[in-house]
Amino acid sequence: MVPAEVDALAGVSLVIAALLGAVGGLLAVSRVDHRPAMIAAAGASTATAIAGIALVAGPAVAVRAGSVLGYDLFDLRFDALSGLFLVALGAVGCAASIYGLGYHEAGRSRFETLAYIVFIASLGLVFGSTSAVSFLFAWELMSISSAVLVLGPRPGRPVVRAGYVYVAMTHLATAAIAIAFAAVSAASGSTAFADWHRASTSLAGPARDLVFLLLLVGFGTKAGMIPLHVWLPRAHPIAPAHVSALMSGVMIKAGIYGLIRFAIEALGGGPSWWGVLVLALGAVSAILGVLYALAEHDLKRLLAFHSVENIGIILLGVGVALLGLSAGAPTLVVLGVAAALFHTLNHALFKGLLFLGAGAVQEASGTRDLNRLGGLARAMPLTALAFGIGAAAISGLPPLNGFASEWLTFQGLLSTGGSVALDPITRFAGYLAVGALALTAALAVACFVKATGMTFLALPRTPGAQRAREVGRSMRAAMAGLALACVGVGLGAGPIGSVLAGVARGLGSGIAPVGSLQPTVAPPTLGAYDPAILGLAGACVGVAILAVSMAGAAAARRAPTWTCGILPDPAFEYTATSYSKPLRLFFDPILRPDRELHVELHEGTPFPRRVTYRSEVDHLIESRVYGPAHRASIGLSQLVRRLQQGTLQLYLAYSVVALVILLLLARR
Repeated sequence: MVPAEVDALAGVSLVIAALLGAVGGLLAVSRVDHRPAMIAAAGASTATAIAGIALVAGPAVAVRAGSVLGYDLFDLRFDALSGLFLVALGAVGCAASIYGLGYHEAGRSRFETLAYIVFIASLGLVFGSTSAVSFLFAWELMSISSAVLVLGPRPGRPVVRAGYVYVAMTHLATAAIAIAFAAVSAASGSTAFADWHRASTSLAGPARDLVFLLLLVGFGTKAGMIPLHVWLPRAHPIAPAHVSALMSGVMIKAGIYGLIRFAIEALGGGPSWWGVLVLALGAVSAILGVLYALAEHDLKRLLAFHSVENIGIILLGVGVALLGLSAGAPTLVVLGVAAALFHTLNHALFKGLLFLGAGAVQEASGTRDLNRLGGLARAMPLTALAFGIGAAAISGLPPLNGFASEWLTFQGLLSTGGSVALDPITRFAGYLAVGALALTAALAVACFVKATGMTFLALPRTPGAQRAREVGRSMRAAMAGLALACVGVGLGAGPIGSVLAGVARGLGSGIAPVGSLQPTVAPPTLGAYDPAILGLAGACVGVAILAVSMAGAAAARRAPTWTCGILPDPAFEYTATSYSKPLRLFFDPILRPDRELHVELHEGTPFPRRVTYRSEVDHLIESRVYGPAHRASIGLSQLVRRLQQGTLQLYLAYSVVALVILLLLARR
């Protein structure tokens, strides 16, 4: 392995990450205990994060490792854009691996531990690939290894069905990307990404539009963009918690990486409808994602739908960048790309934290059903604190990291609406997207009040919640690390945003500079917090700590909550269903809930003995699009099966009929 253009820190860190990954793979197949392999994976992820930070701040690194069967599968090049995604991979990968040391589902078999390490390595290869062949190889490796982790060693029927949906959708994505790559490779005469920008300008308008749509379908499917999201809420809940953290925190961001790398950098943008389409898909994904999350009572499914929502927010930034490219407005491009990258990093941190927290809740209580939890804050104080920080971050509350990137996205959308370089319809679309993002942010707060309150507050609703105890040290350490990262990135939002603006300006460096990405004016301020605001926040925290300490100095008297002379009972509490019902009713035209109420009376009296309530939400895209398509494919398969009777005479008749049809066509 011979590095070229090596920045010392980045190059050494990448080599260390590769060596530790190889050691982890050997330990996974040679030892029954999964912990040594997970420690090696944590070390490799830490080295990856260090390399990513060095790449964002310094020069690119190229690694040439020879070819396999004539293809340069392991010729890699990591630049600043790759570095940002390596930071996300390293941070979440390290936390997930440390968490896996104490998680009971982490090492279910040697094969799964190996698949976990291959999964992390394949993500790194995706972010560093330099040609179509190497990228598709790494992409398929990522898909297969994650499918192995989702299915597990002995999957039941529901898990198999979810795994099949995931495999089908991920291969749909691969097919679309492969066709787009083939078109650009044919135009350039090369499979190397370095040659693609010059060739993409020679593509005719319809061919260029088709390539963009194929890239949007392929990378949008992996990202979980509506209407291609159906695999995500199925696969994430059944995977182990640390795998879900990696899938939601990093893997779906591979779709965002592909859109920025190829639609913005290689193609160099296109007509304005590209950006409007991405804005529309982002707005729909954000709103529907958070609405479906509000209707969910399974904690991990709720978090999975919030991944759809946050991918929508990231797509809003990508849409702003595409509109900037179409109008020749470089400031919009920089602002849009910086917002998308910032929220990509932030979502990796707080969504990884929330999935690890959900896994801790399931480990301690044996359930993910919000209606069967409650009261865990006393038994699991550190988990409750970490989950609360993640919930506040994903809700966009200052001064945490989610607020910073959402505010930057708001700036980009408002700049789009006010840009004189865009036509009135496009500016109006920008303002509509502002409203969509504001609605999404408000609904996200409501959703995480539900998720946090129903899980950790009030009284335990079931014996499993009553028996819950705090999880092990390694799991708590992993959650604490990501929680501190959410706070630190939020407080350092100004400098980090400026660095990401530099990453956006540098897109194409070393491949083919994209002229419209070289802004002639300075980018807008990227949201540094005013020292006075930080001082006021610090003073408020200090006063709160002082008040708590003074209250603790006096003798505390504990008494049950006053409930009109009746002892408090879990039946008095809000459930997740009752909490979200007003919003479900308000958005009834979209959610279309199916409700069923059954009252069982005491015999011979009008008094109820048992009340059973069931509510399900109709997922319109699944029931109206994928459902009919699935039924049509089954019908077509049955028709083909009837045509194949296995008799030679019938097959000869088919041949004769086909020959007659061809002769008739030839006569015309």
